Amino acid sequence: MNKIKKNKLQNFMEFYWMRPENGIVKYFQSESWSDIKIKQKSLDISTGDGTYLFLHAEGKFHLDFDFYTNTNSSKFSHEKFIDIYDTFSSSYKPKIKNKAKFNFDVVTDWKKGLLKKAEKLGCFKETILHDNNKLPLPFEDNEFDFVHSNALYWTNNPIELLKEVRRITNQNSFIVLEYATDKLLSTLFELKPFLDAKAFSILNRKRIEEMKGLKNSYFDIKNQIIKSGLKIEDVRLCWPNKIITNFWNIGLRPVSHLMIEMANDLGKNKRVEIKKKWTKIFTEILTPLSIKPKEFKVQEAPYITFILKK
Repeated sequence: MNKIKKNKLQNFMEFYWMRPENGIVKYFQSESWSDIKIKQKSLDISTGDGTYLFLHAEGKFHLDFDFYTNTNSSKFSHEKFIDIYDTFSSSYKPKIKNKAKFNFDVVTDWKKGLLKKAEKLGCFKETILHDNNKLPLPFEDNEFDFVHSNALYWTNNPIELLKEVRRITNQNSFIVLEYATDKLLSTLFELKPFLDAKAFSILNRKRIEEMKGLKNSYFDIKNQIIKSGLKIEDVRLCWPNKIITNFWNIGLRPVSHLMIEMANDLGKNKRVEIKKKWTKIFTEILTPLSIKPKEFKVQEAPYITFILKK
């Protein structure tokens, strides 16, 4: 495993501080392809609110801004699968301390609220509202020199979508795809025999029922890529080991909506003070748990990065 980039890890952990399990895994996802040079013209498919790419490009936010600044946490329910982050208001203004070191030319997403947030980061030249289930993709043949996505498993037509990715990229382009596998929610299935129905429902939060894209193994995904005509240059781990996967599956998810409400009722200075201490504690715990235990074998991994070419 590569040496930890402490500043970059801190940026991720600070931004996702109330869900430190997200901060640690997203750092490792980003590091799994950080050596790949972003060529122009570049595209990110399903970028969400854009903050993952911003942090990947070593951007940094001020401490009084983070993932929980503008949410619908009051609408959270353990009984429904609700994206409390798919919201946007005119008051949403990311406080950027250091700009991203490189930009993406075009980004897409199918959620309007998230895409509007992405526009505010100032590191994307064009944002396009698009659902990946609707093909063809709204781009010309051979249009892009670099394509990235961490969400292509959320689709009804994986092989056809991969063929579209191949169509819109140049011959020498790099394509970086992060895929969640059927191992992602493994912890839930391991814990289910020990929990009553209510406790399991709180922990699960309809993920098993709603995250239907998580049906493919590493070998299934590999075969889809091969059938699409793309060439696999490399396969890398996104998440390092079973301990971190278990932590992500449980983590602070069950009470995150309550923490968001509490934190947002604090004064600015007190919130920042607590955030600093909180981030330091979880970084100290999760860093050794990421780098010391035995790594996944790729076929067992819950998240994988594929480096592809046309």
